[in-house]
Amino acid sequence: MIPKRCCDHNATKFFGTKLTCLATKVMVAFLFDEKPKSAVYIGDNLKYLQRRSTAHDIYFDVIYIDPPYNTGNHFSYNDKRSKTEYLNFMRKRLVLAREILAQSGVIFISIDDSQLYSLKLLCDEIFGSQNFLGNFITFQSQRSNSRFINTIHEYILCFAKDKKCTPKFTIKRLESPEFREGIMKLSSKVKKEFQQNGQKIAEKLLSKEIYEIAKNPDWNFIKNYNLVDESGEIFFAKDLSVPGEPNVLNIPEIGLKLPKLKTRRWSSPQKFIKLFYENKLSYKNNRPYEKHLLKDSDDNVSSILNFYSRMGTNDLNKLGLRDLFDTPKPVELIKYLIRIATNEKSKAKILDFFAGSGTTGQAVYEINNEDKKNHIFHLVQLDEKLSPKSKAYRFAQDNNLSPTADQLLLKRLEAFCKKYAINDDFEIRRVNK
Repeated sequence: MIPKRCCDHNATKFFGTKLTCLATKVMVAFLFDEKPKSAVYIGDNLKYLQRRSTAHDIYFDVIYIDPPYNTGNHFSYNDKRSKTEYLNFMRKRLVLAREILAQSGVIFISIDDSQLYSLKLLCDEIFGSQNFLGNFITFQSQRSNSRFINTIHEYILCFAKDKKCTPKFTIKRLESPEFREGIMKLSSKVKKEFQQNGQKIAEKLLSKEIYEIAKNPDWNFIKNYNLVDESGEIFFAKDLSVPGEPNVLNIPEIGLKLPKLKTRRWSSPQKFIKLFYENKLSYKNNRPYEKHLLKDSDDNVSSILNFYSRMGTNDLNKLGLRDLFDTPKPVELIKYLIRIATNEKSKAKILDFFAGSGTTGQAVYEINNEDKKNHIFHLVQLDEKLSPKSKAYRFAQDNNLSPTADQLLLKRLEAFCKKYAINDDFEIRRVNK
């Protein structure tokens, strides 16, 4: 679908006109959206942030950035400034980023230890130290050329716009690399037993599996999930009584009548009705319980994330884009960050103003597909020239692309959309200088 051009004279001050590129889309000339859409902005991210902050038309629920680490080791583009220059460079952008962050929004910043401490102090100043949510650690590939300490991790700083307004971070265990494979394997094994031999035999198998799995202290939670429902799903039964005067509960709408308990009262009729229509009531000895499925279980967020840098390279390889980018972040990592910050939102707005290879865009598309969400992304990438010595430069030459960073991003998003038949077109816009 080709978007309509905007005729508003004032809007053209922000973004330029139609531009030809590898994408079969139109560079549109407007900033003010009646309905926000996903978009890639090509140009200076500082200009984008300045103009977005004065427009007051969109506030982002999540900002993720993977800025230059200022080590001089990034071979595709400039990654070396003096310390003062680097902090000034980041300060200008982070001040504006805070302005366009939603009141309940959060920002994630990938960084290594060369700039971690100075960047943390800078963020304390801009966002307030009281809004520091924590620091994630992610794993990197082994490096064998270190003389002293072989560094195999990086960091992700996390700050809130206003911590008091920020929802609690949780993650479904099925979306966590720690638990995903184990839960899927256990669920499949138990369901197969259920289909072949019935519920009771399946629960006996589940009990044996839990005994072995729970030897790992990280899996202690699995002890609660010791039941199998009428569909073969693993669950635990939560008590539906609350402190208070014992009462008789009669709910004709769902045909439920419960006698008094000895020392507690029943939960509200509204809760029972809700659980009934959600098929989340389970009975044991004629007493109802709330059914919590293992596949829906969630967990608190750990500071150590089991995502490895090579996963990002594999993401590109799956799209047939080997050597597209030097150090792409894993899609699953960005999905994880977006999910923990937007678990109650269906139409979140995500910004990445150091978009690089476009991982954040792919992550949003995958979440929308997997979780039935309607999130949108804004990606901003400077059309800076690639280093002729980089693999990315050779990739651009081999694929008849202009050797600039923005073209790699567009190539990646188009390859993903084509492979997975994504029809939700993103717009491409030029940020005027």
